[in-house]
Amino acid sequence: MACFQRFNSVKGLTIIEILVVLAILGLLAVSSLVALGTLRGGSDVQAEARALSRVLELAKSKTIASEGDARYGVYVDTGASPHQYVLFQTDTDYASRVVAEDEVYKLRDTIEFDPVSVSFGGGAEVVFDRIQGTTSKAGSAVLRVKADPSNTTTVYVEESGTVEIDNSAVPTDNDREKDTRHVHVTYSRGVSQINTATEVITLDFNPFPATTIAIASYLSGGQIVWEDTIIVGGEPQTLKIHTHKLNESAGGNFITQFSIHRDKRFNTKPFVMTISGDSTGKLIEYNATGQIITGGESIYVTATQAQ
Repeated sequence: MACFQRFNSVKGLTIIEILVVLAILGLLAVSSLVALGTLRGGSDVQAEARALSRVLELAKSKTIASEGDARYGVYVDTGASPHQYVLFQTDTDYASRVVAEDEVYKLRDTIEFDPVSVSFGGGAEVVFDRIQGTTSKAGSAVLRVKADPSNTTTVYVEESGTVEIDNSAVPTDNDREKDTRHVHVTYSRGVSQINTATEVITLDFNPFPATTIAIASYLSGGQIVWEDTIIVGGEPQTLKIHTHKLNESAGGNFITQFSIHRDKRFNTKPFVMTISGDSTGKLIEYNATGQIITGGESIYVTATQAQ
């Protein structure tokens, strides 16, 4: 009898141990699936943002080319399941579009639009203007991972028709940490505006010759839009400077937001950016590796943010 009892005790303990091991394995499997799902979602949201930006660019190019003697736009539909967006042909807006010409793009099952963060001119659609490709419906749409709503990517459309992608997540690749490829500089002279007819932006590549940008020559859709590859010391430097806001009224003051793209892969020279109507200092200064030495020496710079 004693032997039988000892056998049962040992057998019972073994079953408990097996159940504990199975439970641990189950938790590990669930954790792995969650981690893989988050990783997949992060990759998916980037891919969907790129796909949306390509369709927006396509709508703009079709409009500029006057395909079908019409305008083209993109409508974001958060009422559909899954969420989707539509490339459409129209003379005015989505409601009056040629339905037979619709091209529908559905988001993958891991991604959705943030419904409250889709705003193009206060609505859900962008329509581009002929000839210049500008739009009166500038704005943005936020894409997010369903399993992790804090993991988002924003697609912007400016009045100039420029399409951009910004990641809200902190960049993880070493290049982005060392190289400030995309920076926003918020600038305000209070009640005074930037004089777009006479002022110039200067990129000083000391000891090499500076590059001067006459603002009046690079206005599009009410914004500054300048992009060029210039030779500095025998080496090409590819830069882009434009504005998201230009002399925009806010609480009695005027706000301008400069967007500066300076990619280390295509730039090797340090430079300082100034604007002629401001004698108080630099808007921003980069060293040769792309790091910001000075962000906002000018008293009118209120914020400098890497994107």
